[in-house]
Amino acid sequence: MEKLMKEDFEKLNKDYIYVAKRKFNVDLTNDVTSVYISDVLISLYFEGKRNDSRIAISLVGSFVGQTVISEWGGDWFPENFSIKYVGKNKITVNPFSISHQRLTKGVNKTLFRQLEMVSHKANNEELYDRLDEDRISFVFNRLYNDGWWPISMIYKKNLPNYVKYEIAYILGLMAKYLKDKENIKQKFRELLENKETTYYACVVFQNCLFSEFIDKILEIISSKDYSNNVKAQAISALIGREVKNDEKIMDYAHKLLFKLDNPILKFYVGNLLGTFDNPKNIQWINNNLLNNNVDEFSKLALLVAVQLLRKKEFVNTMLSIFLNGNAPESIKDEIIKTLHLLPVSEEIYHLRKKYDNFDMKNKIGFINIVLFSDFNKKKQVLLDILSSENDSFVKSYILSALDNLSEE
Repeated sequence: MEKLMKEDFEKLNKDYIYVAKRKFNVDLTNDVTSVYISDVLISLYFEGKRNDSRIAISLVGSFVGQTVISEWGGDWFPENFSIKYVGKNKITVNPFSISHQRLTKGVNKTLFRQLEMVSHKANNEELYDRLDEDRISFVFNRLYNDGWWPISMIYKKNLPNYVKYEIAYILGLMAKYLKDKENIKQKFRELLENKETTYYACVVFQNCLFSEFIDKILEIISSKDYSNNVKAQAISALIGREVKNDEKIMDYAHKLLFKLDNPILKFYVGNLLGTFDNPKNIQWINNNLLNNNVDEFSKLALLVAVQLLRKKEFVNTMLSIFLNGNAPESIKDEIIKTLHLLPVSEEIYHLRKKYDNFDMKNKIGFINIVLFSDFNKKKQVLLDILSSENDSFVKSYILSALDNLSEE
């Protein structure tokens, strides 16, 4: 097999941009906004169907890779299809894995959502701030006016459910930016009032929930006439609310968490709570995590919210619970996972004191916390635990972490 060069990926990137122009008359560049637009174009191109074509994965992956370099820096390493030294944290990114996930798992793994993780790991930054909404609006309105509005697919009985789900999801992505609001609302109302398509209406609303549909969504969640699958999507639909409805929906979510008996639905509420980035919600979450009367599943749902919000205000609460010997193991395990995502710095010392009593899983967790933290003495702490660690696997993991640091 002929050796690949970075020029090959650059050419495939140009080919991807050419296909977008030829098929949809959309101009893409290697930026975050084009990635957001691409999630819609990919769904439209493949009509919501999954695709594992090597050609498609190569085209999309090369586009993602060039975008990563354009936005965060880094260098192609063609021999392992990756980009190294990305962002201030000098992480490694495999854009073809991102492409494969998007094309084979659909909108559950959108390019944009996966690059959000890259942004957090590489630069500890939010990605939405980089979006050019005027450009998104221009592109989506052009697509809509050119007939790229596949709502009729949701009514087709012979299509797999996952295809309808993906189509519903991108309809919501587009609707937020479209000008023909009255016609769109009428079409969505028809979806919502038809029991056979209510599920997909709720999927649409995850990205664009108009205020007049909120009461119906709340009715679905509380009704006995709908399955838990529909209720789960209805809870997620509240994520797509307009900003003016934040206070109402947040207060509702606070009460809903403790009304629900179903653990899965509680986790959906946790996802919803993770979209309210304000002091009132953050304090409410902290208080309930520290409350011994709150049940385990509710606390796990709250930790989902913490993982999404990624706020410094949660760090002390996480450490307090983790270092409390009475906390259930399931909670402690999830806190280790959560601390990887929070802006931890000097708090590393609190965990270091307990390190020698950790089991292997929590030791690995601690090493990852150090590696991805904002702490400025990472190397010293890792060398310290290396000198006293006896487990060969953990020692090799520490050495790998030190290698990552040496590349910065």
